[in-house]
Amino acid sequence: MQLELPCLTMEGLRLQLELLTAVKMRVNVTDNSSTMMNFKDCGENEPAELRVHHMFLSGGPEVLRALADWILGRRPRKSSRLLDDFIEAHQHLVRTRRGRLACLVTQGVRHDLQRLYDEVNAVHFDGEVDVPITWGRMPGARRRHSIRLGSYTPEDHLVRIHPHLDQEFVPEYFVRYIVFHEMLHAYVGFETTPSGRRNVHTATFYRLERQYPEYERAIAWHDNPRNLSRLLRAQPRSA
Repeated sequence: MQLELPCLTMEGLRLQLELLTAVKMRVNVTDNSSTMMNFKDCGENEPAELRVHHMFLSGGPEVLRALADWILGRRPRKSSRLLDDFIEAHQHLVRTRRGRLACLVTQGVRHDLQRLYDEVNAVHFDGEVDVPITWGRMPGARRRHSIRLGSYTPEDHLVRIHPHLDQEFVPEYFVRYIVFHEMLHAYVGFETTPSGRRNVHTATFYRLERQYPEYERAIAWHDNPRNLSRLLRAQPRSA
């Protein structure tokens, strides 16, 4: 009988890889469907950034050593083969997007989500984010006191943007910021706390969000009570 290896936390993974590589790094866990590993050297004064699929939280010592070789630029045949075999054996953990893409709605009456997504991905993520985006369903007609403008759910591997943002009075820069915010969740991933809870607003997330060029402008629009009131009173979109 094959025993299941205990899963590491993201912090545990970081500590083991730093021990194996002697490289200070930030580690983010993702649920990407194409890129399983991405490593970026940020220079002498900044920790490197490693993004890996969550399957690596269950990697054993040999897999971690092979991953360390990959980080250091060493690509011995044995390590490369071990990583390939590990990823292949865990393909069931890689979320598929088939059957969902046909249901996506990205062209709105006022705003084109796919265009904004592509622009944000190219400028801020080097094209590395791999998650579909869609307008969410129009909610029913009822009195609301709050509104969730966007969401990213790893379980669905999907970014949803609230359809009330698809209006003329909502500036494109604000919709673009909401798209960036949700894509950032997919890019950074999540941390698992010692108690097993998922933390999506990590220190890395906040740091990168505040580097967004129009962050202050977008937050100012969001915090304007008049804008929130108009969003809450929004009517269904019409062509």
